[in-house]
Amino acid sequence: MNFDEIIGQHRAKSILLRTLDHQRMAHAYLFSGIDGVGKEALALAFAQAILCSDSQSRPCGHCSHCRRVHSFQHPDLKFVFPSSAASVADERAVLDSVILNPYRRTSPWAAPTISIDQIRELRRMAALKPLEGKHVVIIAEADKMTIPAANSLLKLLEEPPESMIIILTASAPSTMLSTILSRCQEIRLGPLSDQDIEKALMEKEGIEPERAAVFARISQGSYRRALEWMDESLNEMRDEAVNFLRFCFKDIKSQLELIETLTQRGDKRYIKDMLTLMLLWFRDALFMLQHAAKDNQLINVDQRTTLERFTGAFESIQFDAVFIEIEKAVQMIERNIQVNLVLIVLMRKLKNNMILKGRST
Repeated sequence: MNFDEIIGQHRAKSILLRTLDHQRMAHAYLFSGIDGVGKEALALAFAQAILCSDSQSRPCGHCSHCRRVHSFQHPDLKFVFPSSAASVADERAVLDSVILNPYRRTSPWAAPTISIDQIRELRRMAALKPLEGKHVVIIAEADKMTIPAANSLLKLLEEPPESMIIILTASAPSTMLSTILSRCQEIRLGPLSDQDIEKALMEKEGIEPERAAVFARISQGSYRRALEWMDESLNEMRDEAVNFLRFCFKDIKSQLELIETLTQRGDKRYIKDMLTLMLLWFRDALFMLQHAAKDNQLINVDQRTTLERFTGAFESIQFDAVFIEIEKAVQMIERNIQVNLVLIVLMRKLKNNMILKGRST
């Protein structure tokens, strides 16, 4: 992974390149930012640069060190991620997926925590002399460490070995121990621009421009989210979100049948994604009513005609209340409240805040 393969993040890359040029590296770094903006990708590029043997162009991408870092075969590189008691084969599968695309996620990576045993292994590594330069440790999603794991890492950071550089990544650094944060140099990665995501989707994934524009705008600054939307049936899910709004004005029997169909078709993640699309739909509707939005201001840029028909069908929409009710529904689903109940209540709430033309209630 070279720096020029990182999507956007020009400020963060400049900081790290200056650090390499001046040979003034901290013992520990924290790369923070929302999911999917390239924290792990940047950490791998930085690790490759640290271990690269070419002093003129780091990382060169061609020396034996760079090649081994890229394939996770370098003896002085350790990549830690949230993992269950996975087999060696399962862990290798995760690493292979990171090699293929560090912006994606795989199921073993989605384990809830980083354990103390994983951190103890790093402390044993720190006691050994590096074979070829420095030990470089990447702890992906360090905010998912258990409390014992975090305390164990803190001990390592309190007396950092000269031969080890630790790179943490975290989407929610505020949940981490303040004593860990204070011992790291934080590099903040901002949300990616729509233009950067759109360009990456076209160049890396071969997506046609119009679809790339939709995926970019709907991903809200996260390239990983754009890839996930690309993998899912976005158009179908968006149609279901709009259809859900139509059913708010139907009889209770029809509403219950639709909700049953939705819950059978998808899991909680699917329903939450559908509600996210619903929020973005209302956002565009509000924008069109207030600003006569141009295409470059719309998220659902490919649905302008449908949005115009949608907004034209209503006498009034209480947008603030609608946004609140949809967000509350997402939160209730996250708290494991029965999805069917959440959706039927949401239908009632939405109907109360939308008045169709020709209807007084």
